[in-house]
Amino acid sequence: MTEQGIFRDLPLLGATLLCLALVVFVPPADGHPAHAKPVNYPFVVGFERFHSGLDDDDYLAEGGFILLDELNCVSCHEPPKALREQLTGTIATDLTGAATRLSHVNLEIMIRNPRFVKRDTTMPSLFAGPDRDMEEVEALKHYLATLTYDVPDYPTGDIERGRSFYHTVGCVACHAPEVGYRPPGIPENPEIELTGLPSVPMNLADLYTIDALAHFLLNPREHRPSGQMPDFKLSQEEALDLAAYLKAGPDLILPKNLTEALNDPNSFEIDPALVELGREVFRSKNCSACHTEPGGNGKRTTGRAIPLADLPPDSRSGCLSERPTSGGIPFYGLDEVQKRAITAALQRLEGRAKFDRAAQIDWRMKTLNCYACHERGGVGGPEIARESYFGFADEKAIALGRWGHLPPALDHVGAKLTNDWMERILTGLRGGGEVRPYMTARMPLYLDRDTEWFANNFSKVDEVKGEKAALNGNADSGEPLVGAEGKNCQQCHPIGPTPSSDLPGINLATSPERLQQNYFRQLLLDPQTLQPGTMMPDQFESDPENLRQISGLWKYLKSLPAE
Repeated sequence: MTEQGIFRDLPLLGATLLCLALVVFVPPADGHPAHAKPVNYPFVVGFERFHSGLDDDDYLAEGGFILLDELNCVSCHEPPKALREQLTGTIATDLTGAATRLSHVNLEIMIRNPRFVKRDTTMPSLFAGPDRDMEEVEALKHYLATLTYDVPDYPTGDIERGRSFYHTVGCVACHAPEVGYRPPGIPENPEIELTGLPSVPMNLADLYTIDALAHFLLNPREHRPSGQMPDFKLSQEEALDLAAYLKAGPDLILPKNLTEALNDPNSFEIDPALVELGREVFRSKNCSACHTEPGGNGKRTTGRAIPLADLPPDSRSGCLSERPTSGGIPFYGLDEVQKRAITAALQRLEGRAKFDRAAQIDWRMKTLNCYACHERGGVGGPEIARESYFGFADEKAIALGRWGHLPPALDHVGAKLTNDWMERILTGLRGGGEVRPYMTARMPLYLDRDTEWFANNFSKVDEVKGEKAALNGNADSGEPLVGAEGKNCQQCHPIGPTPSSDLPGINLATSPERLQQNYFRQLLLDPQTLQPGTMMPDQFESDPENLRQISGLWKYLKSLPAE
């Protein structure tokens, strides 16, 4: 599998060119990440990164299935039974608090034409066609205007701290960096390379109040139940600083008539009759196919349209039309590459095999954008231009090279980590599972359903070859191995709650709780196979006593407190 979505109409750059981490370029005027120029079609990151118009139809069809799922086509058009486990659709933004985040004017614009507010939105328009009913728009606005929640009156954050935090904690893995920002440690002369892979837009930051934005950053999974915006475990100060930075870009230039509307002195008053009508419009327009109905116990209404298998695959009408049509048909504003991908997917519905677990993992990592940070099977990982934004928290870690600042590859992760540790990493429970304090980027937290899914599937797909022999050494024989007279593990790794080490590697005392025994044994026997490029030397393979020594080392580490 290749990453073909760097440019929609250009071939993938050669690997030799991608090795250049710093090049000179002329910064555009709109350098603030909140004002990064949006694309003019629905942005679906799993499609954008891995697909382009140069794909053959068979490969592009795989991107088409991502679009069918991420654009929520399958919420209205029921997929074939064999694909229902894969094509589940997504849950759109929780509308609770919609009127706290957006003004009544922006709510109305979002209803009438979402793409005017956010050009790259995946939300279709139901009121852009020639038969649009402005009374229904008004009613929906009044209904949504009742959906508020209390947001604290937060203190003002620090813009410069927010700028630095944005560019180090991991935001830039998905979102655009600020043009011209120089991460710490970068030489002064060369300019920073312009990112090539697509960045997830965040244009709505301009429309939120700063308090509402901070509240969102503190609770992203509550607002975005799809899970694609994870929780970065921000403190209140970090969220306030980040919100202050994101709101500090240059003011957007709006059309004169819109500016006048926004400054209209006439107050907006909610009409109870219109609220009730808007509630009915919400249901009749099938808004609950994507959004959970406020106060409806998380329920959605799906499958009201023609089944997916019965759609004419070559049609350019309906949802694939070039312009809004009548009859309440959603208008997405898809570009030609996306239409071609969906067509190719629909043509291949019949007889499509059910995903095996490996393919399901790849699918989930694309839709959640895990590949923005992690590589697996040669796919994904941070693009070269973004690597400099993954910093070293400790200057001693620079000696670790890429291992000291980039998120780890996920090859063999199901055979590597215990299910308990994987749950800790993904949920933050029991103190979390981060063991790389030398990195500035954070491992975010995901929804429980994604955590359980990954733990189950990784463990069933990944396997480390090699005999699962019993580790029958003893702790007394293992203790000398960590010192200079043994294997000198302590030269690179902290060991125990009060370690002394020249390099801030992973604390080995966490190994028995974190790693599966067979992985630990195979890693020490053949580190380069399990972790290609690792700095860990091969010290056991030629030693006839290796299994006994590894067993003793494991039991010694197990006897130590990790904290």
